[in-house]
Amino acid sequence: MATAYVVLGNVTPSAASTSTLITGSTNGTIVGSFNACNKGSTNDSIRISITKSGGSAYYLYYNFTLAANSTLQEAPGWTLANGDVVSVYSATGNTDYVATGVTL
Repeated sequence: MATAYVVLGNVTPSAASTSTLITGSTNGTIVGSFNACNKGSTNDSIRISITKSGGSAYYLYYNFTLAANSTLQEAPGWTLANGDVVSVYSATGNTDYVATGVTL
């Protein structure tokens, strides 16, 4: 069977709030690309975390300064098990998050 690369999640969190970007599927999910795009004219403070199903959040970025009108691009290869969650945060509410990859 051919592998289909898809948008796994996209979200723009409200100011000073955390949103779920992706939840791992039953058979697993591989995140191939991840982007955070600050559309605002001021810097944003962002957070990105992974929470194992039923566990605590582990931060990949915590209060990372994303410059105005710029994009953070990653090709992480994160492998998520069923119920694992990637969460994102934006202090200003001006940052869009998009993840693409494969649902197994």
